[in-house]
Amino acid sequence: MYKQVMMTTLFSVFFGLISHAQRAAIIGKWETPDKDIIEFYSEGPVFTARQISAEIEKDKGNNNKIIAKELKSTTAKVFEGIVIDPKDNKTYHGRFTINDSGTQLNLKVKWGFLSFNETWKRVN
Repeated sequence: MYKQVMMTTLFSVFFGLISHAQRAAIIGKWETPDKDIIEFYSEGPVFTARQISAEIEKDKGNNNKIIAKELKSTTAKVFEGIVIDPKDNKTYHGRFTINDSGTQLNLKVKWGFLSFNETWKRVN
């Protein structure tokens, strides 16, 4: 009995650490090329991102808007879901890929046969 309890505890801790490491990869603040600050956070098993600040005055009206939702981890450093353009609220399929050092986030948005790429930097 003791052995079963100990093994169950060890497996729970191990898988808890793995899932926390996956979440920690994207959670945090990122700076876009336009100097907007985007914050990713967990909502249960999925992730959401919202704009928290903007450098350009006309973009400041988008602060606190959700810009990505229903992001799911496909690997430890790749997250896919819905990307929302805050200017017109159109939605697209997006993929966020984190580099090996965890300092850059590559966003790839697809619409039809076309795609858009952008690289963001982690903000401490």
